[in-house]
Amino acid sequence: MLVNNIQTLSTRFTGVRADGINNFDLALFKNVKIKERFNAQFRFENFNALNHVQFGGPNVAPINAAFGSITGEKGHGQRQITLGFKLLF
Repeated sequence: MLVNNIQTLSTRFTGVRADGINNFDLALFKNVKIKERFNAQFRFENFNALNHVQFGGPNVAPINAAFGSITGEKGHGQRQITLGFKLLF
C-alpha cells in the first residue's frame, strides 16, 4: 500500500510553487469632443487578450494517488472583450 511506504514523510510539502499569472490585458480609449460641453468616449477593453490558460498548483499530499499532478485552473477565466460608450457633459 502507498500509505505504508511513505510513513516518514510529512503529510504536506510546503514551498511547492505553481506557475505565475500570465495575463496580458489591453485597453484602448478614444475621446471625441462633440460640442463645447459634450464629450464622447469610446472604450475597448480586453482581459487575458492572448487567452493563456492559468493552471493551479500541483497536488502536494504525498498519500494521494494524484501527487504532483495539476488538476485544476486558477479562476482567471478566458478572454473577455468589453466595448463601451460614455457621454460626458
